[in-house]
Amino acid sequence: MKFKRIDQVVERRLCMGCGACAAACENQAITLVDIRNQGIRPIVNADRCQQCGGCIEVCPGIDVSHPPFDDRGPIIAELRREWGPALDVWEGYASDPEIRYCGSSGGAATALALFCLEKQETSGVLHIGARQEMPLENTAVYSRSRAELVARTGSRYAPAAPCEKLSWIQEASGPSVFIGKPCDVVALRKYQVVNPELNGKICLAISIFCAGTPTTEGTYKIVEKLGAAPEEAREFRYRGCGWPGATTVTLKSDDTRAPQMTYEESWGNILSKHGQIRCRLCPDSTGEFADVSCGDPWYRELGPNEKGWSLVIARTEKGRRIVQQAQQASYIDLQKADPRILPRSQKGLLGRRRQLWGRLLMMRMMRVPSPHYVGFSLFRSWLGLSVKDKIRSLGGTLKRIVSRGWTKPLKLTVNPETDYVFPDVTDECRVGQS
Repeated sequence: MKFKRIDQVVERRLCMGCGACAAACENQAITLVDIRNQGIRPIVNADRCQQCGGCIEVCPGIDVSHPPFDDRGPIIAELRREWGPALDVWEGYASDPEIRYCGSSGGAATALALFCLEKQETSGVLHIGARQEMPLENTAVYSRSRAELVARTGSRYAPAAPCEKLSWIQEASGPSVFIGKPCDVVALRKYQVVNPELNGKICLAISIFCAGTPTTEGTYKIVEKLGAAPEEAREFRYRGCGWPGATTVTLKSDDTRAPQMTYEESWGNILSKHGQIRCRLCPDSTGEFADVSCGDPWYRELGPNEKGWSLVIARTEKGRRIVQQAQQASYIDLQKADPRILPRSQKGLLGRRRQLWGRLLMMRMMRVPSPHYVGFSLFRSWLGLSVKDKIRSLGGTLKRIVSRGWTKPLKLTVNPETDYVFPDVTDECRVGQS
């Protein structure tokens, strides 16, 4: 299916909510809205839209293609097929104890951003933070100081659209750091192709590992489970302040009362059941298009009062150089790691990638539009599954297509009285584990 406008991508459930389409639209015809049980989605103003296709050019939801790896330097051979280009793998943490403590794992992404901010003469860091007036939701932010970076540390397991504000990078006086999910970095790279002037404005692109973005409904379910009302929240942290840290909501009415639940309960029992459809079709969970990607070394056994640790992967020569410089400047404490700890640390992400070819095959057989990928060796990965898991990848997808009506387009309608956007077709967003 050939897409001409970004709302067609939304109708076919391929939108990833990165926000790049809004940044690319020269006619300001696109508005982003957070649909509570769907994710961030673009709404097109038909009167302003000129059908130029600029929004489609930067969309990571419909196609992703890997450029040749050979121009990146010597790639770690054993990681190439299922983890993308990896020049070096380290394990460690931010040298600053506060950043290490507040970060979701070891604070590596924040430490590298701070190094660029203070030593590489960057103007700022485009990333995601909590919306001040509603801390259960996300917004793009541009941090210019250590204080701002530290205040905005920690994972945000809710829809986020950092690419909506790529204009901030274009307008900055100097280069900037970009931090986002893998799909956000893909959108950034696509945007750089159609806007080459952005190439000299990116000091470093950092990706965090991603197991999928839960809808805002998931966060509201957590708050409900903790016995609080959304409007009572003054601050909300999904994790951090220890590794992995607790999910905590601080209340406006009582600073001394901060209901908590474990990360295992919030992610495993609630958030993972509110994933977005398109996230289950993603081949890149570890930031293969970034300069540097960071995630959790879950192979470690977690003890009480555990301090944070990060896995850090250099994806480009520029990324490796900046990581090494940050080490030398004592911003980050890293040791070279055995590449085999990556699959041991991220078994869930590896399993999802191996099932992907079967899912895409079933979608095409059922004439459901699906994303197009080049350079990911998905078929070879799928062949590594057991017969049972192969059948599961096919059968589970068929079940969803039929039971959730994926053969029909999803229509979004705006209620003129409330400005609330809702789907005409009710999609079940509880994705389960199959």
